[in-house]
Amino acid sequence: MSAYLVACRYALLALAKNRLAAVLLIAFIPLWITVAKTLTTPRTFPFRLRATGTWLRAGGDEITMISGSLNAVSLLVGFLMFSAARRTRAFDRRLTASGYPRAALAGAKLTTLLIASALVSTYATAWMLLFWSPLQPFLLGIAVLAICLVYGAMGMCLALFLRGEVEGLVTIIMTSIIDLAPQNPVASTAADRALVALLPGYGSLQTSLAAGFTRNTTLSPLIHSAVWLTAMTTTALAAFALRTRNHRPPRRRRPPS
Repeated sequence: MSAYLVACRYALLALAKNRLAAVLLIAFIPLWITVAKTLTTPRTFPFRLRATGTWLRAGGDEITMISGSLNAVSLLVGFLMFSAARRTRAFDRRLTASGYPRAALAGAKLTTLLIASALVSTYATAWMLLFWSPLQPFLLGIAVLAICLVYGAMGMCLALFLRGEVEGLVTIIMTSIIDLAPQNPVASTAADRALVALLPGYGSLQTSLAAGFTRNTTLSPLIHSAVWLTAMTTTALAAFALRTRNHRPPRRRRPPS
């Protein structure tokens, strides 16, 4: 237990020292939400909520603000966890080679993911509530938390396979764009097609739209988020275990006397 607590403390300290992430959190998320809300047309758009099959009507500015917020938090948490996992990669190998328990390090990484996702999702949801009054604000916060967890786990996973921060940042940016742009009912005519259900942000966006414009508690889309989170986390932990396992040299046979 003490090894886990020590690992958590150092993991959180390393996360807090990321000044770029702090600047992005403080400035980027409010700016993105403000631009999406104020510069997008407030004209009402009809769209079909694919998770329930019901038709809804909502302002284009509100729909774009939801999509933009999910895009912003996915980029931030994905990059934050990628950067933290990449910087501690070599140190983790040295620790485990010295006998530090891998389970404690893995648990600390998962705890860091949860704390970072909770902080970013709460901050982003609070900013959205300054501009808009969704019908189910708590469910909206859960949806934002879900995409933070998915992209944070994705960042941890990518850190084990990509060498530099530029590669990781570009990969996360392109993934988020490809993920959320086709799902925006205002910008895409394919937002209700079957293929969008395979995208990592599907559960969060569908749940956010349901939270904003209906009074029905729609949790079934979050199953998609749980599947993506499980797949990314399992891959990251499996790769971490393989990268940090101890390779003991074979024992030398004693020469015959």
